[in-house]
Amino acid sequence: MFRNLIFLCGLCVASLLVWSTFPGRAGTFQLSRTLGDYRPLGGFAPTFYRILDESAPEWKDESRTEELLTVNNDLIERVTPSFKRQLDVEGSARLRDGRIVNFHNKIDGNWRFMVASNAPFGLGIDSYKLVPYHTLAVDPHVIRTGTVLYLPVLNGVRLPSGEIHDGFMFAHDEGQGITGKRVDVFVGYESDVDNTLTRSGRIEDMRSVDLYEVDAETANQLNQKYKEQFVR
Repeated sequence: MFRNLIFLCGLCVASLLVWSTFPGRAGTFQLSRTLGDYRPLGGFAPTFYRILDESAPEWKDESRTEELLTVNNDLIERVTPSFKRQLDVEGSARLRDGRIVNFHNKIDGNWRFMVASNAPFGLGIDSYKLVPYHTLAVDPHVIRTGTVLYLPVLNGVRLPSGEIHDGFMFAHDEGQGITGKRVDVFVGYESDVDNTLTRSGRIEDMRSVDLYEVDAETANQLNQKYKEQFVR
């Protein structure tokens, strides 16, 4: 029992430490923080969202009757009804010709779109590029857009690229229906139901997770680390 107690105490201490390695101008440097340096925001219920791929086999063989229009009423492309319905939920897609389309604005209750250049996964709020596994859609009345966050349950999850997730997230998007203590995690082209994060066993749909706002120094360093991925 004493041995088990020591082991559990060790886990508790480890859970309070946050280690991340960042590229620096003179090589690499390591940032060590404890959760005590971050501001706890409480528990949030996560969901997941994705970018659609029009070439994927999931879409029904239907006539391409739905128009994707710009705010100037210019035609971008005609797509199938099932694809359009899902696009109106997710917000971004890669068309068959490789172009990335993205929500732009609503006119008379209908979404209008834009072709997003230099944004391989689409765009969030304020023209931030979406980055799989690091972009969060939030309620801006609860979490300010641009806030750098720490989600402990994701620290250590191995991503498809082989990268180990550092637990840091960026409030770079807003979601339809994402209000109050809700967050939406962007998972790239993976399924919003079955993906790398849900398969880790650490996070699942609508099961509350603790979220923290990082300190100013950490936020500045992380914004520099991910700048090329987020900024167009």
